[in-house]
Amino acid sequence: MEVKVKELLAVFISRQIKNGDYISLGTKLPVLTAGVLLANLTHAPDVKINALNYFVNLSNIDKFEEDLNQIANPSVQKWTEALMSMEEQVAAIGHMDLCFAGGLQVDKFGNMNLIGIGDDPNNLKLRGPGCLGTSTVMSIVKRFFIWLNEHSTRVLVEKCDYISAVGWGEGGKQGRNKLGLLGEGPKFVFTPKAILDFDEETKKMRLKHLLPGNTIENVVKSTGFKLLIPDTIEDMIKPTEEEIETLRKRVDPYSSLRK
Repeated sequence: MEVKVKELLAVFISRQIKNGDYISLGTKLPVLTAGVLLANLTHAPDVKINALNYFVNLSNIDKFEEDLNQIANPSVQKWTEALMSMEEQVAAIGHMDLCFAGGLQVDKFGNMNLIGIGDDPNNLKLRGPGCLGTSTVMSIVKRFFIWLNEHSTRVLVEKCDYISAVGWGEGGKQGRNKLGLLGEGPKFVFTPKAILDFDEETKKMRLKHLLPGNTIENVVKSTGFKLLIPDTIEDMIKPTEEEIETLRKRVDPYSSLRK
């Protein structure tokens, strides 16, 4: 049975989620969304999925018929279990177990830039969407994953032009503590080429898994800083039949992850 790369990533993400986790989902993140929903439909029936200002639980549905890009969409309210006011949403950030982030640039310590590219803030070469609340959320949330749609030297950089959300600051176990930040910081970075994590001591980004069709050489060449390479690269654990069946029949019945 052929398993596509996006399906492998969704299964990997699902396995990082514990039953009862409080997770915030955004829009235009189909693989991350699929991973969270797969966890909800398999081993985490009590996961709390926060989309916009409501909580949804999909453990009893036959199949998810919405666009995986648009879970943060009012149409998903038909599965709502609870609603929150804006004040409650802000107050709840400190209770989140997991959320997701990205950036125009990400450095070796997982610091992110959503502000823009260029030395002159008044005349940016490329203007980003701005912090979008990530400065606050990534400072408080217990842990977060970084998702990148591109693995290149222009995205994975030695130093971000600006920092919209802090990963491990200047590195080391005390990198976040020195800044007074809570939470465990970034855990994984997902790119089209690899799954990356962070060294326990230095908190520098490290290669964890190669995705199919990639080599250490092309991952290193596509990274704008010295990526840590362990002596042994772990093989990804293969998805089970149950995980793939649930993913294809209930989470992604329209095969968006296989396109």
